[in-house]
Amino acid sequence: MKPFKSLAIVVVGLFYVQYFYSQTNSIEHIDDHLKYSKNELLGRINPSSPLFSEVPIMYASRTGILLRTEVLNAFYDLQQAAEDEDIELIILSGTRTFLHQKSIWERKWERPRYMGWDALDKALDILTYSSMPGTSRHHWGTDIDLNSFENDYFESGEGLMVYEFLNRCASEFGFQQVYTSKETPNSIRSGYEEEQWHWSFMPISTPMLKAYNELISTDDINGFKGARQADSVKIINDYVNGIKILGFE
Repeated sequence: MKPFKSLAIVVVGLFYVQYFYSQTNSIEHIDDHLKYSKNELLGRINPSSPLFSEVPIMYASRTGILLRTEVLNAFYDLQQAAEDEDIELIILSGTRTFLHQKSIWERKWERPRYMGWDALDKALDILTYSSMPGTSRHHWGTDIDLNSFENDYFESGEGLMVYEFLNRCASEFGFQQVYTSKETPNSIRSGYEEEQWHWSFMPISTPMLKAYNELISTDDINGFKGARQADSVKIINDYVNGIKILGFE
C-alpha cells in the first residue's frame, strides 16, 4: 500500500502546484488589465505628485506642464544628450486632462468657419490635428510636444537639426514619433496628420494603449459637443490606434 500512498501524495502535490501556478497567472493577468483605470485612460484625472511632476521652466514654454515622473526623468536624459550636441528641446505641452482637451475641442467646434457644416464633416476636420476628449494620448502623461506646433519648423535650419537629432537619438531614451507621415510607402498610419513635434514615451504608452483597447469603447467617449460622431469617424480604430510603433510592441 505504501507505493500507492506515495503516488497519491505526488498526484495531490502536482495538483496543488498546478492550481497555484494557474491562480498566480490569473492574478498577474488581472493585474495587467487593472493597472490602469478607465478614468485614467480617458483623462478624467487630477494629475498630482508623486505619479506626476511639473516640468521645470528651463525645459518648458510655460509653467504648469505636468508629465508622469518616469517620463520626465527619461526626458532629462534625452535633454542632456541634446545639450551635448548644442540642441535645445522645449516642451510645449504634456499631460492634458479630459477637461483640458474638452476646452480645446469645443473651442474649435464653435468656430464661425464651421457654420452650416455637417457634424461628421466638422468632427473629421477638427481631427486633422486635435483629439476628441477621452481619446488623446496626452491624457496619459506619456506624450510631449516639442519646440513648435508647425511641421514646417522641422524642415529647415534649427528645426531640422532638432528633428534629425530626435530621429537619431530619441528611441534610445524610450521616445518615438507616433504620428508619422501617412504618405510614406506601405504606411499603416491612419487618422491624424503627421506631427513632427509629438513624441511618446513608449515603455508606458504602449501598455496604456493596450489597456485602452481592452477597457474602452465608444460608449465611454462622451460629455462634449460632437461626441455622437465617435463611432462614425472610427475614433478608436483609426485615431487612437492609427499610429506607428517600432520596436516597442
